[in-house]
Amino acid sequence: MALVTEWPKEIVPSSMSWYLVSNSKTFISTFNGSSQTVRFPGSRWCCTLTFNNMVEKLSRQLEALTAELDGESGRVKIRNWIRKGLPDIGEPIVSVASQTGRILQTKGWKTNLVVLRKGDYLTVNNELKMITIDVKSDASGNASIPISPALRYSPQVNEKIETLSPFGIFKLTSNDQGKFNFRPGVFTNVTLEFEEALY
Repeated sequence: MALVTEWPKEIVPSSMSWYLVSNSKTFISTFNGSSQTVRFPGSRWCCTLTFNNMVEKLSRQLEALTAELDGESGRVKIRNWIRKGLPDIGEPIVSVASQTGRILQTKGWKTNLVVLRKGDYLTVNNELKMITIDVKSDASGNASIPISPALRYSPQVNEKIETLSPFGIFKLTSNDQGKFNFRPGVFTNVTLEFEEALY
């Protein structure tokens, strides 16, 4: 994996669009026009981040980050700023080896507690996943978590699961990003587009 840059904590977008691009394909029969849709691995998160009226100090940080990424070659950790996980819910880890698909088996949660809500995110194996159903831990601190998109790689047993500040590994969508609009001595505006970098 390429070197992954941390996103500056002080830099928060003024507005953000966030969406999942599915890797589903539809096949249409040439004989009767019927269709069949197949879901393949490789769905990815995408986001458009808009930064308005940044002061000089913040603008410098974002300009430097964009230069460091150097187009599509760089990688950076990005999280969904509007969604934070629940605090004080345990220390969740992966509980079963060789997991694939859309259910993640976990342990280490506080017992008999709603630990994840529908629409929350988690990070496992550097993959960003959304929770599709409210999840409650059992009396032993185990939980089966419905996620989307599906796991691309099987995480290791006992690997930590990040739920408080989950992130994905993203890259710029093109090599011509970072067109900063400057008002000298006042404010800076820019919009950046990212997509999850799949390995």
